[in-house]
Amino acid sequence: MAQPEITVSSPARGPAARWRFGAIAWRRLAPWAAFAAIAALALSANTWRLSGNGYGNTYYAAAARSMSSSWSNYFFAAFDPGGFITVDKPPVFLWFGALAARIFGYSSWAILLPSAVAGAASVAILWLTVRRFFGATAGTVAGLAAALSPIAVAVNRLNLPEPFLILFLTGAAAALLQSLESKRWWLWTALAGGLVGLAFNTKMLAAWIPGPALALAVVAAYPAVYRAATLRRVGLQLGVLGAATLAVSASWMLAVDAWPEGSRPYIGGSTDNTVFDLVVHYNGVGRVEGGDGNRSPGGGTPGGTDGATGTGRPDGTGQPPGDGGTTPGTNQAGGSRTGAGGIIAGTPGLWRMFDDANAGQIAWLLPFALGGGVLCLWAWRRKPVLRAATVLWLGWVLLFGLVFSYAEGTYHSYYTSTMVPGVAALTGMTVVALARLIRANRLWLIAAAVLIGATLWLQFDITGRFPGFQDGGKPFAVALAAAGVGVGVIAALRSQRYSRQLTESGMALAVAGLLIVPGSWASYEVLHGSTNTTLPQAGPRQGAAGQSFGSESFDSGTANLAAWLLAHREEGSRWDLAVQSAMNASTLVAAYDLSVMPIGGFKGSDPTISAAEFADMVEAGDVRYVLVGSSQGGGGRTPGAGSSRNMPDGGGTLPGGTIPGMDGAGSQQTEGASAVMAAVQSSCTAITDSALPSQYRGSIYDCAVAAPSLRGE
Repeated sequence: MAQPEITVSSPARGPAARWRFGAIAWRRLAPWAAFAAIAALALSANTWRLSGNGYGNTYYAAAARSMSSSWSNYFFAAFDPGGFITVDKPPVFLWFGALAARIFGYSSWAILLPSAVAGAASVAILWLTVRRFFGATAGTVAGLAAALSPIAVAVNRLNLPEPFLILFLTGAAAALLQSLESKRWWLWTALAGGLVGLAFNTKMLAAWIPGPALALAVVAAYPAVYRAATLRRVGLQLGVLGAATLAVSASWMLAVDAWPEGSRPYIGGSTDNTVFDLVVHYNGVGRVEGGDGNRSPGGGTPGGTDGATGTGRPDGTGQPPGDGGTTPGTNQAGGSRTGAGGIIAGTPGLWRMFDDANAGQIAWLLPFALGGGVLCLWAWRRKPVLRAATVLWLGWVLLFGLVFSYAEGTYHSYYTSTMVPGVAALTGMTVVALARLIRANRLWLIAAAVLIGATLWLQFDITGRFPGFQDGGKPFAVALAAAGVGVGVIAALRSQRYSRQLTESGMALAVAGLLIVPGSWASYEVLHGSTNTTLPQAGPRQGAAGQSFGSESFDSGTANLAAWLLAHREEGSRWDLAVQSAMNASTLVAAYDLSVMPIGGFKGSDPTISAAEFADMVEAGDVRYVLVGSSQGGGGRTPGAGSSRNMPDGGGTLPGGTIPGMDGAGSQQTEGASAVMAAVQSSCTAITDSALPSQYRGSIYDCAVAAPSLRGE
């Protein structure tokens, strides 16, 4: 008997089915397409014409070059090839540039690219973190806000600690939030603490500023009514976070301080040759309260610890370290040392982040982010993990902002780059929170309009302080912001299935308008590069960032000095030259590959060695030539040009303008660079070789046979 034929119908393959399939595929792929586009945007902004920044910050470039030549220098972060003294920061961020230089050869790209990649990686981690908890729209807005932040772009294009500090802290925030939903919470929490520790070994106590926000996020992630088991879990998690943070933070410090002092470099910036002192004083409370570690001994401009002589460009074009070398209390342009971008950027106080020195760096989205953070707390008050994320990012912004606002010591406006991840995350989260609140009650449209209007007003106020600079996008900003609010209104009046997505899209469109003006400032950084790689400042070249530092005297003088030193290099010598400070040695090391001993560390005031100990080095053949007095340089201006301290790089004759061998009170010093320089002047022979550039004749001393005299014998 024949079996009946069975017909199996196949799914419809018409246009409608294909459209539905394509729509589903696009919904799945669109977030990752946005992620790829934002990561590519960030990396492109950080690397476009990157070599135009030369060697970046020459103080750190010199250290990277020195560290690439010796594994001992590498571990200790020695500033000079001879391993006399370390930089005044921990080594982690320098390890990346030094390793790249060791592998690929020393070049502009080798020392700057790691920072650019770190900056782009921070944007990627931020996108992934915000998207996981708040959706693709929030992640995309947050990623764009971070990638288009002017100060973030400016900093990521230089070899500064900030790109790695931000990377590690952003990773710590991501790991901590992941721990709140993971069965292996202890592992993610330990990772978060370890990353904070790495950040500590990048810029010491600055890495701990958002620590309370991370701890509060753990507390906020659990129900308001705590049972004993919940309290135990919170206590355990906070314990793991604290233990991991302390263990990794202290690792390098304990290792170095336990090392015999005679077999490692002096710890630059410390008063007792320990990392602990560097952490607590010079890079710790002194940053907030000021004091000896963060103001020049002579009472002039504070000594910036993130600067160096020279723009670091391969042609030798130099610049003074920030505001250094000017008449006390003024910058190079004759303005206040508290001016835009200076050593102390702005006047301490609650509104510091909105003043001329800082607003153009970080304030672009602050009203929307801070006000939105409060709305997020309300919107997700009953959702523990989302509430915890809000507490973390809002606390991040407030903690950094308050510390920077009230810091009395060394504070540069580019430090605000550390606030960018928090501001960007809150901006993305607020878009979703507003959409949620508006769908529940249309009156929240008023809050959205107020936040957007206040932010636009602030942006126009900032650009109004610099008429004609990158302000062509303001009409487009208003149009997009208004269109976004309009879409939100339309969505709020509808009840169809996709009205939530429409409201969210409207808020995202409004924020896109808020990104136009800061994005244009960021593009200026990409296209024009940094004129001050010591104190980078996004936007108009004014204040410290607007000074013109190059001079023919520097270009020819420093190159000729380097050539003379190479021609007179002693066989087996450890250093080609000894100088007062690292500020005076940076360009010679970074651009000309010379070994220069900065006797007094970064600012020339570290109590490193006595004249007798220096005499032992001379007798051993480690060093012969010393640069003393008005021509201590590695770059800058002709002697006396625009400076009461009369030094070619503007760094000053000696710290505070004191007489060699004397401290600020006029008493005789027994150790440190001033004492050594006084002994050199009285014991060694001044060189007047015609082959030396004119500004160095009589300022370089030959100490070849002067060891007994240097000891006072």
